[in-house]
Amino acid sequence: MTAPIDLTKLPDYLRGQRWFAGKAWPIKSVSTVDHVTVDLPGDRSFTLAVVEVVYELGSPERYLLPVLPSEEGVKDAFEDAEVLRALFQLIREKRELPSASGKLVGEWLDTPEGLIALPSPLPVRRLQVEQSNTSVVVGEQLILKVIRKLEAGINPEYEVGRFLATKTSFRATPTLLGALQSEGPAGATLAVVHRFIPDVTDGWRYTLDCFRQGPRLTDAFLKDLRVLGERLGQLHHALASNTEDPAFAPEPLHAEDVQRWSASIVGEMGVTLSQAARHSPELENRREDLIGHARQLAHVPPSGQKIRIHGDLHLGQVLRSGGDWLLFDFEGEPGRSFAQRREKYSALRDVAGMLRSFDYAEATVQLEGQPEGERLQPARQAFLEGYRAATAGAAFLPQSEASFTSMLGAFELEKMLYEVRYELQNRPDWVRIPVQALMRMEVRK
Repeated sequence: MTAPIDLTKLPDYLRGQRWFAGKAWPIKSVSTVDHVTVDLPGDRSFTLAVVEVVYELGSPERYLLPVLPSEEGVKDAFEDAEVLRALFQLIREKRELPSASGKLVGEWLDTPEGLIALPSPLPVRRLQVEQSNTSVVVGEQLILKVIRKLEAGINPEYEVGRFLATKTSFRATPTLLGALQSEGPAGATLAVVHRFIPDVTDGWRYTLDCFRQGPRLTDAFLKDLRVLGERLGQLHHALASNTEDPAFAPEPLHAEDVQRWSASIVGEMGVTLSQAARHSPELENRREDLIGHARQLAHVPPSGQKIRIHGDLHLGQVLRSGGDWLLFDFEGEPGRSFAQRREKYSALRDVAGMLRSFDYAEATVQLEGQPEGERLQPARQAFLEGYRAATAGAAFLPQSEASFTSMLGAFELEKMLYEVRYELQNRPDWVRIPVQALMRMEVRK
C-alpha cells in the first residue's frame, strides 16, 4: 500500500498547521509509518496517514494526517464534509479496515447514551477554535475530536472516559461514546467521540466574570464553588470505585511513594530556580525554605491510597452547563508521557491544581485593574469545603488533618514550580503570578 502523499512537501505543510508542535525545530526527515484508504461516496477516497517527523535535535514525533489526492501534494481531507462523515461512521459502525502495518478499529460503547438517533443526511461542522486537535460537531449532538499529535498506546482520555461511562454512575462529564484506534506497530488512539454540550461556559471565563464583579464574591458564586468541589470529590470516588480493573484499582500509599514524590519536587526546585535565576532572582532567597518544605512531604506518615486522577485539573478543564459543573479532558498534562499520565497518584494533586487556578484568576483580574479584595481565600475555602464534604471518610485521602494539609501544600508547591517553568517558556510576562505565590507561600517548620 503506497500512501498518496508527497513527502517532500510535508515539512512546509506541517509548519503551516496550528496543531503542529515542532515549528521551532529544524526537520531532518518525514516518513509514513502507517496509512489506510477510506472509501467515500462517488468512487472517491481519502487517506489517513500516520507520519513520523525526525528533527535535527530532540525526539521524533508522530502526527495524524487525513489527506485527499491533490496535484499540490498535500491537501487536508478535513476540508471535505464527506470525509468527516465517513470518519465518524467508521466509529459508529464499529468498522475495521486493514492498514499498511496493522488495522484501523472503530469502537462504539454499548451504553444507553450510545443509543442516540442522528439525522440523515448527517450535519457536520468543524470548530474553528482547535489548536492541538481537530474538533467536529456531529448532528449537533456529538463531538468528534481527532487527535493530531499521536503517542503509542491507549490515550488516557479514552481510557478514563470509557471507564467512567461503563463502570461507574459518574455523569458530571460529557459522556464518552466511542473512539478510533489503530492497532499494530503504530498503534494509537486517533479520535474520540463525546456527547456535545451546547451553550456552555468554561470555568475559567465564568470565574473571571464573577471575580470582576467587585472586591467580594457573591454567596451564589461561593455556593457554585462548593458544588464544584463536590463534583471533583465524586469523580475521585468514581475513579477509586473498582478493585477488579488493574488500571483503576486503588493501591495503598507507602512511605516509598511520598519519599519519591518529595525527591521529585526537590529536583524540580533546582531546575526551576536555575531557569528563573535571571528573570526572578528573588526566588533564590527562598531556596532553602522551599526545599525544606518539599522535603517535609517525605516525612508525612503514609495513609490513604493512590488512585487514577484527572491529572491536569484547572478552571479551563471544567464547564458550566445548566447551573451545574462538568469535568472533562482526561488526557493529563501534555508534557508527560502516557505512562506518566496513567500513573496512580494522590487525589490531592487534582485539588492542588484547582486551587492554583483560583490564584491565576485573582492575578488576572488584578492585572485588568481590579483592586485587591476578599476573593482568593473565600474561593479556595468554598471549593475545599465542597470537596471535603463529598470525600469525608474516603479511603483514598490521608486520615489525619496534618497529613492532608502537608500533602496538599506540597502538591501546590509542585504546581507552582511547573507554572514558573511553563510561563518562562511561553508567557514570560505572566511568570510573576507563580513567583509571587512562591514568595508568599507559608513554610511550615
